[in-house]
Amino acid sequence: MYIEIMSDKIQFETLPTGKPHISFSEVKLWKECSYRHNLTHVKKLVAFEPSPILEFGTAVHSACEHFLLTREVKLELVTDHLAKAWTENAGKKGFDDTTLASMTGEATRIMAEISHFMDESFPEWSIVDAEHQLYEAIEGHPHAFKGFIDGVIKSKGKRGEELHWIIDWKTSTRGWFREQKQDVTKQYQLALYKNYWCQKNPNIDPKNVRCAFVILKRNAKPGQHCELFTVSLGEVPISRSLKVVSNMLTSVKKGVAIKNRDSCQWCEFKGTEHCT
Repeated sequence: MYIEIMSDKIQFETLPTGKPHISFSEVKLWKECSYRHNLTHVKKLVAFEPSPILEFGTAVHSACEHFLLTREVKLELVTDHLAKAWTENAGKKGFDDTTLASMTGEATRIMAEISHFMDESFPEWSIVDAEHQLYEAIEGHPHAFKGFIDGVIKSKGKRGEELHWIIDWKTSTRGWFREQKQDVTKQYQLALYKNYWCQKNPNIDPKNVRCAFVILKRNAKPGQHCELFTVSLGEVPISRSLKVVSNMLTSVKKGVAIKNRDSCQWCEFKGTEHCT
């Protein structure tokens, strides 16, 4: 089965997941455990479960997107989203008044520092796009890579050169530990985003495209709620990330799904009839 993407008149083949594309979240899940990926995306056994942490992240992302586009810190985007989520999920685990008050306060402190952080981290920055959509052909496969880049901005480099920055917001309790910062799989997200964004913008020199995670910490000292974590992504790490994508597609199409026992601890299928 093929699905035609009318904008580019490209035909992408449907995968066993029922979609003609993959996203980074799928790549990450597959790399952690291809068996879990099969249960989730092919057999579709997982139903969405609301989570206070996920709602917090969505709310803060929305406010950050609005800030990039307008330079306005609109706190109502956070407070209104959280209030609505708590109302809709009243009685469910974690959705209590104490947690709502705590997360509203944490989001307020993060957003209060965004403007200064951006000006300090990215001199003379200007917006290119927020929530920039990618839907690009994957070389060697009749499928597409789909993603949304949280922010693409321009700023001045140390020598006055124009740089493009691909940034991704990451909410966190207290920030990332060394192990998280050294996690190659996390870095694949920005590597893939850079590759496919540059593919869309061939006139921009990839050497002048930088990548970074912006870690938004819920619990931090004043002035330290926002942290810039830059990731150096040249040809080698990008090539490695593309190799993982290619291996994943080949594996999924062949129906290969191998259990990775090292990733069982937090798996929702652990101990169930689907994975014993």
